[in-house]
Amino acid sequence: MTILVLVRNFVPAHEMIEQGRWDVAEAAKNEFDLEGKVVGTVAVGRIGERVLRRLKAFDCKELLYYDYQPLSPEKEKEIGCRRVDSLEEMLAQCDVVTINCPLHEKTKGLFNKDLIAKMKPGSWLVNTARGAIVVKEDVAEALKSGHLRGYGGDVWFPQPAPADHILRTAKNPFGGGNAMVPHMSGTSLDAQKRYALGTKSILESYLSGKFDYKPEDLIVHGGDYATKAYGERAKLVKKDVAGA
Repeated sequence: MTILVLVRNFVPAHEMIEQGRWDVAEAAKNEFDLEGKVVGTVAVGRIGERVLRRLKAFDCKELLYYDYQPLSPEKEKEIGCRRVDSLEEMLAQCDVVTINCPLHEKTKGLFNKDLIAKMKPGSWLVNTARGAIVVKEDVAEALKSGHLRGYGGDVWFPQPAPADHILRTAKNPFGGGNAMVPHMSGTSLDAQKRYALGTKSILESYLSGKFDYKPEDLIVHGGDYATKAYGERAKLVKKDVAGA
C-alpha cells in the first residue's frame, strides 16, 4: 500500500481535494505507474517473500531481492524474482526499494547518505521494518534534493516519534513524497486477534509440556538460534552460572 501511495502521488492529490482545489496536471506531474518498474526487497524472509508475491500482479519490469539466504530455484521461478549478489548492485537498478529486514548490529543505520547515494536517482524507499535501519536526517536530505522521490512507512526511530521528528514533514521538491504513518501496519483489529491466538497457543504448548511450538514463533529455542532471520550468527554459548 505504501509503495502505491508514493508511486501514484496519492497524498498530495488528496490534500489538494481537501483544500478545495482541482488541478489534475499538478497532481499528475509526480505520478507514475508501478507497472514496468523495477522493485527490490532488502531481505526475503517471510515478509519479503510475501511482498514479492503481491507485487507480481502489478506487472513490474523486474522483481529483485538481496539476502544472504537465497530462495529455492522453484520459488524464484514461481514468483518471477531474481537474487542480486550485492545490495549496492540491487539499489542501482531499482525504482522502488522496500526494506524487510530485521534490526540488528549489521542493519542499524544501514541506509545512510553513502548507501542512499547509490540508489537510482528519483527512486522511492519504503521502510516497514524498523526505523533505525535508516538514518533519518540522510533520508530527509535525499528527499529534499530529489535524489529520493519519496519515503514512506510506519516505523520510526525513536518511537513514539517526537513532534519535531524530521520525517514528519520531510518533502521532495514537488512538495510531496512523504507517506509516513504511526506504527500501525501490524496493529489492525484482525492482527490483534491473531496475536492473542498465537500467544494462547504458545502458553498452552509450554504449560502442557508439549513444547510443540510453531517454527515461525521461535527466535531462540533449546539454547540456540531457531531462525536465521536476525543475521548470520554463531551458536549461542551457555555461560557457567557459577563463573558468571
